[in-house]
Amino acid sequence: MVILSGLLFGLLALLWTGGAFAFAELVQWGAQALASGGAVDTARGLATLPVPQWIALWVDPALVQAAQSVVLWTLDAAREAVPMLGSAAGWLVALVWVLWAVGLVALLVAAGGSHLVLRRLRGRVRPH
Repeated sequence: MVILSGLLFGLLALLWTGGAFAFAELVQWGAQALASGGAVDTARGLATLPVPQWIALWVDPALVQAAQSVVLWTLDAAREAVPMLGSAAGWLVALVWVLWAVGLVALLVAAGGSHLVLRRLRGRVRPH
């Protein structure tokens, strides 16, 4: 049982690390897109697309158009802040890895605690 819990926590640590790596790459890619201005152009293009007719079955088209106008207003209001967000990639990626380390330490503490509990339970339970 102790080996099984060790394998489980090893798998969770591997998944946690892979997720952190993927998120760090996504943050870096997003920051580069913001710094180059490509993200703003893409968002502006998406916000001006006409609302498809099939969406009216689930969502009121006026609500979608209102959301599009909010996106356009936000882009216009944040025009000066977008390049600053792009330059923040360095500390955002570092923050992702700090959060990864905190999560991995918590995972290791949980693994150690479960290991101790399983060892104590194994010592108490004796086959007849």
